[in-house]
Parts: sequence; C-alpha cells; structure tokens
Amino acid sequence: MASRLQQSTLKLVNLARTQGLQTALQHATNAIAWHVVPSRREFARNLVQESELARKFDQLHGVDTAGESPLTDVGVPPEKAARGNGLYRGIWPRLFHAALRESRLPLERFTFVDYGSGKGKALMLASAYAFRRIVGMEFAPGLHEVAVRNLRGYRSPQQRCFTMDAVCADALDWEPPAEPLLCFFFNPFDDPTMERVITRVARSWRHAPRDIYLLYVNVRDVREQARVFERHSALTLVGRSRHSLLTKVTAGR
Repeated sequence: MASRLQQSTLKLVNLARTQGLQTALQHATNAIAWHVVPSRREFARNLVQESELARKFDQLHGVDTAGESPLTDVGVPPEKAARGNGLYRGIWPRLFHAALRESRLPLERFTFVDYGSGKGKALMLASAYAFRRIVGMEFAPGLHEVAVRNLRGYRSPQQRCFTMDAVCADALDWEPPAEPLLCFFFNPFDDPTMERVITRVARSWRHAPRDIYLLYVNVRDVREQARVFERHSALTLVGRSRHSLLTKVTAGR
C-alpha cells in the first residue's frame, strides 16, 4: 500500500511539473472519485464482466471491438484527445438494448447515426433493429479502419438492417443526413464539444425540419453530462433513466 501511494504521489508531482498544477489536481480528483463515488465504484466492478462479454462477442462474430485504447494511440493528436474523453471503449450491449427499448420510438422510421462510433460496436448492435440505415462517424483514423473491417465481416442471425456505413470525420464539421435521425452518443465528447455538436445538429434541423432524436448513454450515470442536453435551448427532454437520456430537437439556433 505504501509503495502504491508513493508511486501515485511521484506520478502527480511529475504531472504537475510537465502539464501544470491544474491538470495534476484534476487527475487526483478523478482518481479519488473511482474509490468514493458509488456509480464509479459499481462501474469498476462491472467492467471485468463486461470485458469478458466483449471478448465473447468478438469471437462469436469474428470482429475486433474489445479492450480499451487511448485516443492518442489511434491517430488523434494529444491536444484533441481530451475532446473525445481520451479513451476508446465499446458500448455494453445490455445498456444499448435497454436504451433503445426505453426510447419507445418507431425505429424503422429512422436512420441511426452513432457519433464517435469507434470500432463499430454500436453499429453492429443497431443492425438487430429495422432502421432505415446505419451510419457511424468516427474521428480517430485507427478506430475507423477497424470499424470498416468489422462491418465488412459482421454477420448475425438477428440482423435486420444491412445498410451500414462508417465515415471518418470530425463531428464539428460533419453534416448530419437530411432525413429522420436517431443520433446516438455513447459518452463520446467533453462538455464544450458536445454543446457544439448539439448546436450543429439543431442547425441541420432548422435547414431541413424533420424528426431528430438524441440518445445519450453513459455506463456510469447520465448525470455526468445530462446538464449539457437539458440546458440546450434546441432540445426537449423526452425520457431519462440512470444510463440513458433521450431528447428531441424542437428548435434551431
């Protein structure tokens, strides 16, 4: 215990020297939160089980989605990695399916768009539903390349949507398709980036009014970023649970 404490202290001191005191304090606060915040402690416990389920998913379907990858290791510049919360992790299927069930939307009317689609896990899970089509948008070139391979080889007896595309683009530049959309967000951005992405989606609605829903999922608790959605003037809250938040675009700005 003393050795781990000493190592952690040295790491924080080095972080303060190289990246500044504010960064070091933020790192320390986050580290403490994993031990004292109930939602994060529960997440840490579930992560082991979900990681094993992810490996089994990959073996069953012949794809590569399991594990975690720092964004700086998959082609994202360090100064932009924080915009994407710094890390790739695939969505947990049980939370994904629960979020779609809770939405109670007629999914066959919508194009599913995954913002920050990573290796394409949510795209493959979404193909079990009768969406009009499925689109994944990913900023990291390394993740996008894996997603393209995954979608090319993915097969499932539960698959109902077979039109799936992966796009390598920046969410702040990418134009949403002018059709009814279910925009999916698996905790992909920091608050300022999420705010700008929502504004861009709302602007798309203003130019081409149609049904656009935003579905935000967080494996710990949506309270971590719910305020960004709930305070945005272009959105109306439709439903909320611990792990998912559904809003609808009702105004443009």
